Amino acid sequence: MSAALETQGTKLYIGNNASPIVYTQVKELVSFQAFDGSANEIDTTSLDSTAKEFLMGLQDFGQFAGEFNWLPEDTGHIAMRAAKAARTITHFRLTMSDTSKFEFDGYVLSAPVSGGVDAKMDGGFTIRITGTVTFTAAP
Repeated sequence: MSAALETQGTKLYIGNNASPIVYTQVKELVSFQAFDGSANEIDTTSLDSTAKEFLMGLQDFGQFAGEFNWLPEDTGHIAMRAAKAARTITHFRLTMSDTSKFEFDGYVLSAPVSGGVDAKMDGGFTIRITGTVTFTAAP
């Protein structure tokens, strides 16, 4: 039997910028892609080198992006749009189906809405992660 983790039941939360942080669920999450960044390469090659030499730069967690069913009156969706407008660092938590979680800070870069013929309204988001992503395993 596979030990793969099911994504059904994964929840995204957006935090306020107060202490203590209070998280609000961004409801109807449909899909996400996370932590796509990579570190820079620092070239340390000199004229004494016999091949290219490098150091690894700082870790970059990249972006967190996703889609949800558009719920214009949902407090999580409203908070996401407000974070984009405010241009401030915001706290986020992604809780997996087994209760493990990722926590990180980021800027909401975009919060598009889309639709079409014979379709539902969709919403999306792109968050630029700043700093470290913390993972906490399920108990």
